[in-house]
Amino acid sequence: MRLIKTRRAAELPPEWDEITGDNVYLKRDFLSFIERTERDYRPTYHLFYDGDRLDSVFLSHPRKGYNLTMFTKINYKVSVTFIYLPMCVTRNAIVLGKLKNAVLDEIKAIKGYKMILNLDDRDMPGFATGLTCPKCILDLNFKNLDDYFLSMRSDYRNRAKKVMNRSKPLVIREINGQTDFSEELYRLYLNVLGKSRMRIETLSREYFKGEMFRILVAYYGERPVGFIQLLANGDELIFEFVGVDYSYNESLAVYHRLLYEIVRYGIDNGFKTVDFGQTADDIKLKLGCRYVYLYAALHHSNRIMNGLCKRLGPRIEYKPIKTVYRVFKGEEK
Repeated sequence: MRLIKTRRAAELPPEWDEITGDNVYLKRDFLSFIERTERDYRPTYHLFYDGDRLDSVFLSHPRKGYNLTMFTKINYKVSVTFIYLPMCVTRNAIVLGKLKNAVLDEIKAIKGYKMILNLDDRDMPGFATGLTCPKCILDLNFKNLDDYFLSMRSDYRNRAKKVMNRSKPLVIREINGQTDFSEELYRLYLNVLGKSRMRIETLSREYFKGEMFRILVAYYGERPVGFIQLLANGDELIFEFVGVDYSYNESLAVYHRLLYEIVRYGIDNGFKTVDFGQTADDIKLKLGCRYVYLYAALHHSNRIMNGLCKRLGPRIEYKPIKTVYRVFKGEEK
């Protein structure tokens, strides 16, 4: 086994992109983009070779002031080394192959708290594991937005009609984010971030100017009152971030209208699924989304502290919504 570390995505070999599969956020170009736009992002890329073959990888970066108990009423802020992508998305930042045990040993050797986010399962020996926010996935089996609404049971269809009626004064336009993502739009993102308890970092305005993104803006007259940021990943559409002017949100149903615009965009552009992300899951389940469960793994380099992590893990993990919403006709009650 051979381990190589680097701090620059530009130094990663082509095999990195091959081993990371369909994880668009782990591609070298995207990681280089993050390095350029996020000043506080200080990554270390870890590459594990089995002979001459790249077998496993992960990236790590430190964060201060992370609320380890954010899913509870307790506020316990600590410094954490994240094995995680440098923005709140539903992908992980680790690929495990034959050298899994060596990778986990390397992570355990990092001093202090380490957290691996958005894993597909709990199989992480030596770590405390628990649920983190699940991702909400909508399957797009519809001809258009009207067909999507008609596919709903009456309660949900009536809710959608109310949103569309309240939001009639809004005009939705796609903008060129590279040239037109203004400070005014960025403040709308900060509005949403300020209301969120479950946040890890604040992204820069430059992040929203990436050429790979699509930005849809809701205008009330000439005033932007909301926007959504989208990313195409093959036949999957990813909902990244949102901005809202809350002084208009209730009267014009800005946030809910933007969610329906994501559905419209996804259908009209031939995507098979929408990844609606991990927050506001009650609202998104009522759109017809299904849960895909994700897990976090926590470790502390101190043996006693790590034992406490294992004991407390089940108490601080995310508690998914238990209600099963039957949004579409034909679904079993």
